[in-house]
Parts: sequence; structure tokens; C-alpha cells
Amino acid sequence: MGARSLPAFALAVALAAPSALLAAPAPAEDPRDIRIRELSERVTDLERALQGVNAQLEAATRASDLARGDLKALQDRVGALEAPRTGAAATPTPARAAPANTAAGSPAPPPATAAAPAAEDGLTLGRKQLQSGDAATAEATLTAWLAASPGNPKSGEGAYLRGRARGQQSAWADAAADYITALKGWPATWWAPDAVVELARALGRLGKTAESCQALGELSARYPSAPEGTRRRAAAVGAQSGCGT
Repeated sequence: MGARSLPAFALAVALAAPSALLAAPAPAEDPRDIRIRELSERVTDLERALQGVNAQLEAATRASDLARGDLKALQDRVGALEAPRTGAAATPTPARAAPANTAAGSPAPPPATAAAPAAEDGLTLGRKQLQSGDAATAEATLTAWLAASPGNPKSGEGAYLRGRARGQQSAWADAAADYITALKGWPATWWAPDAVVELARALGRLGKTAESCQALGELSARYPSAPEGTRRRAAAVGAQSGCGT
């Protein structure tokens, strides 16, 4: 039985062989294309991961907002801070009686009035408060400014600064949500590289070490000209999150 089946097997092999010989070998893929695909996949994975984190952080932010109280109270507080610091109007000084040798009817000079300084906008004021170490007031100022400035071209910077203020108060979930908002579209701004590092720090503090390392991995790809100081801080955050180990 085996002998009779052998010719059929040999025929099958003979018929299959020409197809194998005629099949052209697949061209080798360009290493650059492989690298581009790998980077693209990394970016896609990171964006998906951040979307998931963002959904969790939005829920945490809503709960935090309820705990912090009504936004109106913050706006009222900041409104008082932003009110123009006008100096008290000088009290008019009664005109002195003209000396005896002064010509009658000479008008007395009007009292001097101090010019009122222009009120600072919430973004500038919040930045100054943050720089002075008053993180809680800076957060309130920036929250009110962001609520009153939808669509403002500088809203990304406002979210970044509020993230810094929240991070200084160890409100890591709120801070990470702000950094994600600020980094949408990967803006080419002075603060964006720092926002990436601070996002990674916040994610690490939340126990999301994989996402933290992914964020740091995008620093060089997205911002190759990041300052050296930012890169050193990124290395420190990476060590804390256990990246590359």
C-alpha cells in the first residue's frame, strides 16, 4: 500500500516544486520604514493609554471639584484679587487764600490725582502667585481664568500652570488631567517639554508607572530641543518610575 502511494506523493512534490521556484522572494523592508512604524505604534499606544488615564482623571476631577466647593466661590475670591488696585483718590485740598501780593482772581491749581494701574489678567496673576509659592491661590486664580476664557489661545498654558499649582499641593490626579489637556496636539511652546515631565511625575505618583515611562519616552521624540535642565529632571522622574529597568 505504501509503495502504491509513493508515486502519487512524488507527483505532488513535483507539482508543488515549480510553484515554489517561481515564487519571487519578498523584498527586504527598509529599516527606516520599520523604525517609523515602531515609533508610530508607540505614539498610538501612548495616546490610547493617556485617553484611558484621562477618563479616570476626569472622574477624579469631578469628585475633587465637588469636595473643593462650588466654582462660583473660587471665581468670587479671584475676582476680589483681580480687582484693579486703584489708589485712594486724593482728598481735594482746600484752596489756600491767596497771599496779599498775589493778583486777585488767580485760579488755584487742581489737586493731583494718582493714575490707576491696569488690572492684571488672571493668567499673569496666577503665574506670579505660583512663582511666589502661593499654590492654592494660584490654582483658584487660574481656575477662574480658564472658566472665563474658553477658546483662549493661551488656555493650554493656563492648564499647564494650574497643573503645576495642583502638583505642588500633591493633587496628582487633578494635575495629570491638566497636563493632558495642555499637551493635546503636542504644542510647540516653551512650557510643553516641562509639561511632559510633570505629567510623567504625576502618573508615577498615581502608580501608573507604565504610562509614566511612555510619557517620558515621547520627550525626545516630540521635543528634541528640550533644555538640559528639563532632561535631567526627566531622568530623575524615570528613575523614580523604574523606567528602563
